[in-house]
Amino acid sequence: MLAQFARAILLSAILGVPALDAQAGESSSCGGRVETIIRTAYPDAQKNDETTFQFGGSTIQINDGETIGDTPHTVKCRVWPANPQLALVAVPLIKSTNDDGTIGDLELLVIETASLAVKHRLLLADRMTDDAVSISAVEFDTARYRLTQEQTAFGLRISTTGSSRPNPYYGVGLWLYVIENGSLRPVLDGLIVSQNAGEWDTNCAGEFQSSESTLAMSSKRTNGYADITLVETKSTRTSFVEKDNECKDKTVTSKPQTMRLVYNGERYPIPEDRRAVAE
Repeated sequence: MLAQFARAILLSAILGVPALDAQAGESSSCGGRVETIIRTAYPDAQKNDETTFQFGGSTIQINDGETIGDTPHTVKCRVWPANPQLALVAVPLIKSTNDDGTIGDLELLVIETASLAVKHRLLLADRMTDDAVSISAVEFDTARYRLTQEQTAFGLRISTTGSSRPNPYYGVGLWLYVIENGSLRPVLDGLIVSQNAGEWDTNCAGEFQSSESTLAMSSKRTNGYADITLVETKSTRTSFVEKDNECKDKTVTSKPQTMRLVYNGERYPIPEDRRAVAE
């Protein structure tokens, strides 16, 4: 029923459970070396306690596996399967957090798996800043986004969750990054790949729209990079109270829609209606 659907969205807000968890377990995939990674990448950072460092005006939080769980504000680390000699690290730099939201940046690091030396880094200003629509998960997506014979991108998925009970919202945005000419840069900047939103009376009656998208690398290339084929499926679920006071629902699913994302020489432009909330 729609009520259960809405509750599932609300549950994801409480637990931080992503709708699309393509690559789970980032926090433990670097073999317990996250603290060493932070000390190497941020030599001026001061350790506050077992799980936090202070770096300038920002707090860096690590997951020790005991005192805190995996939250969107903890450092994420994953060995890159396409280039196993390298590991990917996402470091939330949190400046402040309260009931009104969070202010912070996110820094991406590409490090040597063996030595932990930083090879590339990219600061994403305000990427961890949120308010009523909060960031509920940050994850690496290491599916093989092969853009050329030699070039493979890696993904970053950021999940966002709305705080309104009568108007729940949940979305997942995808960013793609490549290492090119000695630097790390984005080529896909916040594409919505999953979204659930709607309105209900918090009891039964209401309507929700959902969309799910899959990406595939095309054999066709534009400006040297493979076109990306995007297949999107949308559905609408309506719930209503029958004469017997039972809550019933019906779902209408549209035919999959296909579109192509084409590289313009710098990045893959995204239509405005498919741009992620978190930018």
